[in-house]
Amino acid sequence: MNLFLSILVGAIAGVVINYFADVLPIRRRFTRPICLNCAKPYSWRDYFFSFRCKNCGQKTSIRVILVILLSMAACIALIYFPLGNLGFWATVPILVFLGTILVIDIEYRIVLKETSYFGLAFMLLYGILLHGLLPTILGGAAGFAIMMGLYFLGILFNKVAGKIRKQEIDEVALGFGDVYVTTFLGFFAGWPNIIAVLLLAILASGIFSLLYILVKIIARRYHTFSAIPYTPFLILAAISIFYLL
Repeated sequence: MNLFLSILVGAIAGVVINYFADVLPIRRRFTRPICLNCAKPYSWRDYFFSFRCKNCGQKTSIRVILVILLSMAACIALIYFPLGNLGFWATVPILVFLGTILVIDIEYRIVLKETSYFGLAFMLLYGILLHGLLPTILGGAAGFAIMMGLYFLGILFNKVAGKIRKQEIDEVALGFGDVYVTTFLGFFAGWPNIIAVLLLAILASGIFSLLYILVKIIARRYHTFSAIPYTPFLILAAISIFYLL
């Protein structure tokens, strides 16, 4: 794979991820993105080239540039560190899909049903190509069952903690979107790798949460039951498993 071509593909992938992250959480369909400041639609020229709303002058988020740079870096890395036995071109759609899920969850704290339904079919296909039918189905089933159990435990914990504190707790430890994500990542990682994915995600999120709490305490801005998106840890763990196992 030519280095220049991989950089170009990475830049295009980043643009696509940004577009999906801008329109899907708001419109739930493919349409012209709107300025979050004035709610007016961008022209395609302003959106892709000037990065500024012509109506109010608002610049697009720094996330736009960051995502493009990270996508370019990821495509360069794929030249030297391919994902499993997948080739470069077979991996790029995975990069775009998981990148979209990750950006939306970090920015909006939500996993969309539309992307989840697509992900179930999309990752089922990739799982079969990577592992065969049975390990793929078992991986998805295990991911669903384990995360569903954790989801209900989180609800139970909130109810018990709310009674102890004598106030309702709105923040949830895990959303149902995390159940969808773990299911299609179970297809992708296969059985028994999904167990390693969950353990690695729990470990990474635990370390991050501890550091996050310490920083907030030092800054005197810590609030109990602050929500931290969990999906990014699941995605990063699923990708890491292909290189660790």
